[in-house]
Amino acid sequence: MKTILLLFSFLTFTSIFSQNDSLLSQKKIDQINEFVQSKREYYNSPSIAVAITDENKTIYLKHFGNAKKGDKYLIGSNTKSFTALLTLILEEKGVLNINDPVHKFLEWFTYKNKKISDKVTIKDLLQHTSGISTEIGNTFLENNSDFDYTQYYTEVLKEVDLVDSPELRYEYSNANYRLLGLIIENATGKSYKECLEIYITKPMNLDDTSASITPKLIDSYQYFLYYPNIKFNKSFHRQEIPSGLISSSANDMSSYLRNLMNSYNDNTNSTLNSNSIKRLFTANEKSNYRFGWRIINDIFYHYGTNKSFESSMYILPSINKAIVVLINSNQAPDGEIIDGIASILLNQKFNNKSSFQYYRNLPFIVFVLAFIFLFQFMKWKRLKFPIQFSKKNTT
Repeated sequence: MKTILLLFSFLTFTSIFSQNDSLLSQKKIDQINEFVQSKREYYNSPSIAVAITDENKTIYLKHFGNAKKGDKYLIGSNTKSFTALLTLILEEKGVLNINDPVHKFLEWFTYKNKKISDKVTIKDLLQHTSGISTEIGNTFLENNSDFDYTQYYTEVLKEVDLVDSPELRYEYSNANYRLLGLIIENATGKSYKECLEIYITKPMNLDDTSASITPKLIDSYQYFLYYPNIKFNKSFHRQEIPSGLISSSANDMSSYLRNLMNSYNDNTNSTLNSNSIKRLFTANEKSNYRFGWRIINDIFYHYGTNKSFESSMYILPSINKAIVVLINSNQAPDGEIIDGIASILLNQKFNNKSSFQYYRNLPFIVFVLAFIFLFQFMKWKRLKFPIQFSKKNTT
């Protein structure tokens, strides 16, 4: 798991950044361009898309490498922020209540101890305090379109053995948000994809954002040693979408973050209910995870990794800025890039070190080992492949 924002040195310096400085200076634009390009070259990333917004509009939008405007990327677990928002919108409309027990909408939702599972609420799913393990959420069967997660969870949840109330502990699990997707569908009688369009993407004019199982995405790649040259085969399962398979563009994500930020700041330039968004970003006493977002010192962030796509998003409400970084490869520097951009915006220094140097050296290590092996093999061959067995008496 990537660590982002946890060591932000600029958290105590936000007051020096004028809230009226909404436009980026050319100097900062040049700094950001140079910084992102250097990261792209260092990581050998095929494509990087970056967007920055203030409360009024996208003030920075640039695509590096093979990327171009309008390219769609999977946003991975950043999808959870959409699912959480959709859940709160449905609560506004009286369709559900986040304090409702899960079994109200999923009758088959039962742990080994039914008395405990009956206490699990929609809120517990939203903040990963349901007691469902990370391991259960790591089941991915997207290549089998006939697979039914409803039947799967009906069986596997019966093995969840908790001795206390699940709310006593936090454990991140994709299963929580897949279950939320099923609840949304059961509560509304519509598909998750339809609900996303009705309540989020159409009102916000997010034309490039979708929960489709057949989105037109920019190609994504996995690394072979230092080189991202293995094109990733994309195959989606519909019931996995609510936890990590929404696709979007940098420009759409910028608009999405702007709506959230403005609503949180009581800015009228938003289509969202301010009360619901404030609940979305209220700190959680049990962990830094709230409803689809992590929260540290009034800074909201999340990251996503899925099918050789990686992404990071920050909302910095105190300075009316939000940032998104999208990359179409694994081993991607999205966390480093978004940290660096935030530091540039705040005129702060940042740690530019990267662990990727080990990956960069890996091809050379493999070459040396292969050379040693070949040398030893040729030596063995010259000796006519001698094989000796110990004659020592072991009895």
